[in-house]
Amino acid sequence: MAFRMRNLSSSRKAQFFVLSAFAIVSVLYFVSKWMEPYTIIDTSAVALREEPFIFNNVKEKAVEIVKNSKDCEDLAYNLDEYKNFVKDFSSIKNLDLNFSYTITNPCNSNLLETSFDIRLVSPTVKLGSSFVVTK
Repeated sequence: MAFRMRNLSSSRKAQFFVLSAFAIVSVLYFVSKWMEPYTIIDTSAVALREEPFIFNNVKEKAVEIVKNSKDCEDLAYNLDEYKNFVKDFSSIKNLDLNFSYTITNPCNSNLLETSFDIRLVSPTVKLGSSFVVTK
């Protein structure tokens, strides 16, 4: 009786193929994990900027001052005080903030129409808005 031996070279080719495929997949996996931090875009710097928040707060407070003022004299006083506060605050924050307003003449205590022009400039951001507020 003659026993035939299996061809060992074909089983070694299969082992080599499986081992090579495993090694290639492992190398690609580790390279992708190594490269992953460079492919993620960091947007936190934009979210951490405070200029848009300051600009929106100044704008909202200006509207609130017009809405809460009793008469023309009170409006003029409140806006003048607020303009001084904004000027001091922007100098502390090292921002170029231009806050200007015009109360419509003749002033009507029931209407209190006021036009605003607000501009904020920093090394990274330029924001501006012109709007009219009535009571």
